[in-house]
Amino acid sequence: MKGLWIPSELMERDDLSHAERLVAAFILSFKRGFIGGNAYIATCLNLEKRTVDRVIASLGKKGVVGWIGNARFCAPKSTQ
Repeated sequence: MKGLWIPSELMERDDLSHAERLVAAFILSFKRGFIGGNAYIATCLNLEKRTVDRVIASLGKKGVVGWIGNARFCAPKSTQ
């Protein structure tokens, strides 16, 4: 991985923590959805797995991350 791009839609949301923005950007970087587990996300982003578990749950409640079958996708909401 060369890096992550965090879209302005995620950066402008006041209800997201830095960890939530980072994880959402990671999931968004997969063009066809992300099918890996939370442990993989934790390893790639140098976070604790339990942190990723909480962040994914929070992103789901906020409507930022959703699921189609086994694949996660990220749908950032516009602030405008």
